[in-house]
Amino acid sequence: MPFDVFDRLLRPLRTRPVTSRYPDAPPDLSPAARGLPELDVIRCDGSAACVGVCPTGAIGLSDTIWSLDAGACIFCGACARACPRDAIRLGPLIELAVRDPVDLTLQRDWRAKA
Repeated sequence: MPFDVFDRLLRPLRTRPVTSRYPDAPPDLSPAARGLPELDVIRCDGSAACVGVCPTGAIGLSDTIWSLDAGACIFCGACARACPRDAIRLGPLIELAVRDPVDLTLQRDWRAKA
């Protein structure tokens, strides 16, 4: 019995940590991990199919601006599947820490083809 307690105390010293060294090192993500949607402005035609399928209403489209509320996005990928021209893909960005919630809104000029 006393050796069992001793073994439990020393076990963490013999094994590697389960967690990563984040934020000192970037997170080790699986290739299947979903990040924030990214817009390819060259492919976007402004059809707004992504706006209609977003379950949280995180995507907005005006005459010239495509906006994404990253705080409302649930990384589901419905926008990428609905886009008829494959202008949206789920990128690698998963870190959403900001000091001001206004900074969670991303905007792109979808008519700027450059």
